[in-house]
Amino acid sequence: MGKKSHAKSKKGGHKGSGPVKLLPQTRTELSALVEEVFKLCAKVTPAIPLSAAQEWEEYLEIYRLIEKIIEIEKDIVLPKYSRKEQVQPFMMWLKENNIRMTGVEVTDYGDAGFGLRATEDLKQGQEVICVPQSAMLTEETAKKSYLGSLMERDPILQHMSNVSLALHVLGEYVNPSSPWLPYLRFLPSTYSTTLYFTPQQMQMLKGSPVLGDAVKQFRNIARQYSYFYRILYSAPEARSWPIRDYFTFESYRWAVSTIMTRQNRIPVKDSARQTALIPAWDMANHKEGMYSTDFDDEKMQSVCMAQCDVKAGEEFTIYYGQRPNYDLFLYNGFVEKDNTSDSLAIKLGVSKNDPLHDEKVALLSSLSLPSSGTFMLIPGPHPVSPGLLAFTRIFCMDKESLEKWKGDGSKAKDLLHVDCDVGTSVQDKTWAFLHTRVTLLLRAYPSTLEADMESLKTATGLEAMIKQLLICEKRILKDAETYLSARISK
Repeated sequence: MGKKSHAKSKKGGHKGSGPVKLLPQTRTELSALVEEVFKLCAKVTPAIPLSAAQEWEEYLEIYRLIEKIIEIEKDIVLPKYSRKEQVQPFMMWLKENNIRMTGVEVTDYGDAGFGLRATEDLKQGQEVICVPQSAMLTEETAKKSYLGSLMERDPILQHMSNVSLALHVLGEYVNPSSPWLPYLRFLPSTYSTTLYFTPQQMQMLKGSPVLGDAVKQFRNIARQYSYFYRILYSAPEARSWPIRDYFTFESYRWAVSTIMTRQNRIPVKDSARQTALIPAWDMANHKEGMYSTDFDDEKMQSVCMAQCDVKAGEEFTIYYGQRPNYDLFLYNGFVEKDNTSDSLAIKLGVSKNDPLHDEKVALLSSLSLPSSGTFMLIPGPHPVSPGLLAFTRIFCMDKESLEKWKGDGSKAKDLLHVDCDVGTSVQDKTWAFLHTRVTLLLRAYPSTLEADMESLKTATGLEAMIKQLLICEKRILKDAETYLSARISK
């Protein structure tokens, strides 16, 4: 026996008959679950921080509720399209919208997804992709859509442009007359972001700084889904909005992941930059190199140039910028194995109970360093970043040491350098503190670097991506441990 349906059946199937409608009693059940999610997510505020164990238990509770919601909503699905079949309509749409791709074509790279392949030799600096702003989905086009009135009064949409754009994308995707349909239908139907992780996959991140933020990210999206669901089924004007009958957790997760993995910032006349999706340009995959995309204010278009010489037949890539694997994993759903911009975050802070709290905070402030925050370990021969080094030195200072450094901002900058003479006592405490912290961080992982490297050989999909992230993190920690051990022994 199959699971019972929560929806009214329709002859002719979903594709040609519009969205499936839930039975009234099922809608009531769903609304009650959504209310539970909203209340649970709303309990957590910055004023009431949770421990890591509490956050994990809360995540599991939210996840269980979302699983029930997904089951109820399973018959309400977005139209699906074969990406291969959508290549030709997409290419025609590019031409109709004056989007120029010179010397490249869309290519299916299998497990790596779709990307761009050079059809001719390209020279570094050569213009390859030009996209007029009129073809982009932006905050401005969102304001001109059905969302405009809501964006004017809703606090979330006023302060979170990425959320506005996610709802905009979802609305255009289900609008049969949308001018962006060929582009939207060519987008991936799912993503490898942590929003799609199961609790078992999340648990594989144990020990990683990413885990806490991945859990928070899921909670935030669950909260946003429940928040907008309530609006869609309470506001009278929402009855005519195109997303209302298609708004499910799955569809919202897809829209959010679309924005998260593809968004960029473009200028706005007489205003700050705005979030945008740039068709064609967002087809290029990442490769470390140099940033080669700019915005032409006169022609109002995005211009992407070749970041290096590319031979015909090779993949055309762009550089996403100096971003650690933490960011790439959490927001883009991939890991760069040899990422020279990689780093590992260490959270540190000066306790308010420290009798020297005010003096330490003042000295940190003179260096524009926070009294509590995230500091970085980095790959390479000097893994302790300048900010981390200076913070730890100040953290370890006694009253006499603080007196020597206070009041002279230019002198305090010396604390950012390894060869700064801070005195034997402070220096020894600094290296010992960092060594202990790094050792504890390594012990927090349930598996060793060697075990992860061995399991990566047979891992696939999300598991392989997770393993690669853990390997990169542990290498940074191992190098730091070796470096700090040598400092202690001097």
